[in-house]
Amino acid sequence: MSRKTPKQFQQSAIDSGLAIFTEARLLLDAAGEDAAGRSVAISHHGMLLIEAPTGAGKTLVAGHLVEKFSGIERVVWFWFAPFKGVVGQTAAALRAELPGLRLRELSEDRNAGDSREGDVWVTTWQTVATKIKNRRNVHIPGEQNLTVEELIDGLRAQGLRVGVVIDEAHHGFFTRGGEETQAMKFYRQTLQPEYTLLITATPDDADIARFQKDLHLAKLNRITISRREPVEDGLIKEGIKCVAYIVPEAQQALVNTENLALRDGAALHRKVREEIKNLGVSLTPLMLVQVDSTAGVERARERLKQEGFTEDQIATHTADEPDANLLALANDESREVLIFKMAVALGFDAPRAGILVSMRAARQEDFGVQLVGRILRVHRRLQGRARAKALPDLLRYGFVFLADAESQDGLDKAGQRINRMQTEYGKVSPTTAMPVIAGQPLVQALGPDGQTRLFKLDVEFAGGGVFGTTAAEGDENTEVRITDVATAGQTTLVELLAGGYSIAPVSEYGGTGKKFAPPEPTGFNYPLRSEVPRRFKTQIISPDNEATEEDSARRFILSSREILRARADVNVQTRTLEVFTHQLELGFTNASMDPEQAAWLAHKALVKNEAFDPRELRRALLRRLQSTLVELGYEEAGVPARVAHLLNVILANQPELLFEAQKAALAAHCIVQESDEELPAMLGSEGPLASSRLNVYRVIPPGMNSWETSFAELLDADAHGLVEWWHRNLPHKPWSVQVVLSTGHPFFPDFVIGLKSRTTELGALLADPKYAFETTAELPKTNARHPVYGRVLILSRKEAVWMTVRYDEAQKRAVLDHEFSVPSAAAA
Repeated sequence: MSRKTPKQFQQSAIDSGLAIFTEARLLLDAAGEDAAGRSVAISHHGMLLIEAPTGAGKTLVAGHLVEKFSGIERVVWFWFAPFKGVVGQTAAALRAELPGLRLRELSEDRNAGDSREGDVWVTTWQTVATKIKNRRNVHIPGEQNLTVEELIDGLRAQGLRVGVVIDEAHHGFFTRGGEETQAMKFYRQTLQPEYTLLITATPDDADIARFQKDLHLAKLNRITISRREPVEDGLIKEGIKCVAYIVPEAQQALVNTENLALRDGAALHRKVREEIKNLGVSLTPLMLVQVDSTAGVERARERLKQEGFTEDQIATHTADEPDANLLALANDESREVLIFKMAVALGFDAPRAGILVSMRAARQEDFGVQLVGRILRVHRRLQGRARAKALPDLLRYGFVFLADAESQDGLDKAGQRINRMQTEYGKVSPTTAMPVIAGQPLVQALGPDGQTRLFKLDVEFAGGGVFGTTAAEGDENTEVRITDVATAGQTTLVELLAGGYSIAPVSEYGGTGKKFAPPEPTGFNYPLRSEVPRRFKTQIISPDNEATEEDSARRFILSSREILRARADVNVQTRTLEVFTHQLELGFTNASMDPEQAAWLAHKALVKNEAFDPRELRRALLRRLQSTLVELGYEEAGVPARVAHLLNVILANQPELLFEAQKAALAAHCIVQESDEELPAMLGSEGPLASSRLNVYRVIPPGMNSWETSFAELLDADAHGLVEWWHRNLPHKPWSVQVVLSTGHPFFPDFVIGLKSRTTELGALLADPKYAFETTAELPKTNARHPVYGRVLILSRKEAVWMTVRYDEAQKRAVLDHEFSVPSAAAA
């Protein structure tokens, strides 16, 4: 196979990294045996972080950088892969693409005397970093092999410097929760490399800042590659479309979203296969299916067979980490589906894959980034067409089908994180040098203000400092700190200059350089939509209750109509999010309901209240339902079996309509005043927020709990076009909407919702959703009414259904009223 020629953006990254490491080499040569000088060189130019999306060629960039730098520096390398299963893949890629490197096996070849520049040991942290060393052969001397510690000492004795490459640096290396990992300890205490190259597709500013702090680094040079460059060069897909299924909560017990996701994924896979065939390309696409258990593997396999896949076309991988078998399966074109159940979707390449079905419920951002990475690559046989923009739409995108809709948040935030990566190549400051002024070793570099400044070296025996800074007596706890001379207040620059000075060589590489201090991570700001209200009105209410049996019965029938329109199938909403552009599209698909499950749940509802005869009750409900169907013009009205099935569905999903539908009445007397301030023009957040279709800032605001988020997602999923906007009404803000209860206590409903057909001012509806609503302290809220915005809608999530809540005067407690729906709320 011919070697890959780096793309222009990859070559720019290689050149940038080479300049940075060359500067470190020149400073190290100038420092000689001086511990402080060596520490300055490493602290400023010995650390390099490469950030790029999966598929952008990070391994290729790192490999070329290592090869080229080994041609001008006497350096050997330890290359750490994230998992044992990808060590062979990494070594094979380096061997095929980079003949200037010599690949060695750490478990069998630890001969320091046979070493030369460009040697690379590809291994894992698990091989070298452990508390129980007697179980690791690399720490046990043999007849011909040294221990890994002796190997490193022997390399340095020959004048070789040590470089370290850490692939997937976010996985198992950085300090977590304040505790140093075994990998970090081995890196800091044993390896003590002069050159470090970190590679990651999921940069985490907190991890990186902690890494700098732990090693007291003056500067971590960064090379960042945005998504745009590899997309333009045909290496990765233009986008990822993520499909989630929004099942009406009243019907969730009857719909299997796993089957839905597999059904739709299989259908799209067939279309993708046909598109590739039409292009005349010999390539079998791969569909990935991620499950969370062994039982999930079997369920997925059986369902896929129902979708037309044969046993031989389906492969499975059940290990906790990727291994050689997984990589072989991903490349075996006799397989069209790969089912795997890794805890996280890390560490394996599947360039044939463009569709992923995920059964796992996970909202973490890191999980989303890794999930996207599995289907982001463009297969090599399609890259030319991708570069020429000649691929059909189905091949330009990757597709994720989520059995759990909540997982979409993780992919949404993952897209925001990847988009935040903007191309930037690290540059070397032409003024970086190591002067010795009046006998005091200093470092000359750009200060935080962009001006050339001198920084003082303070050598302390504090422990945990930058490795490679041991004092002449060999104390391993020596720590080097760097102090700005201009602000130290001890020795002025004029006094230092009076003593004369000498300056170490400056790099031949040019460039304007970056600021001395790494920039603080920037936050996220989301502007207020221009078309939404900027100010609301606060209110005072007094309770007023009324109730009729007729009204409760009417509400039961009305709340059933949405389900009746679905007939025997559930009309499931699909929410498709393009994770990079945040474009959100709504659609619909049908899902068959299980008649036996519906009949069983209906029976439980009918027999729960012993005051009613379940058989007579069922007959009465059938007659009422049939009458309603006739009114609505449904053809099922004349088919008793269909009427019976629809009644089962209603009772199975909305038992509260039978048990607790009662009179509901609220009346209000209020005094109205405008809020003191308008809504803030911008919503700020330290991290990325999940996208929202209808929120006033188009995001899910921070601090919302799980049921509030669930209700917000229900509003975003409004397919009737009635919800125009919604706002999270925080308490005690100058712009808050306040209601004074009959008790005199202030009440801040959680949501203000703008409904298109609602007759209140601004079309506003106040809503306050709760997970459960039965506490005495909150009873007065059920009577709240705003004279401008109308009755406050109190909601309780019970048995996966959002129900409205009212106060029952006879029972002196809050009770559930009817199922919430956007049309009924707009008409209220």
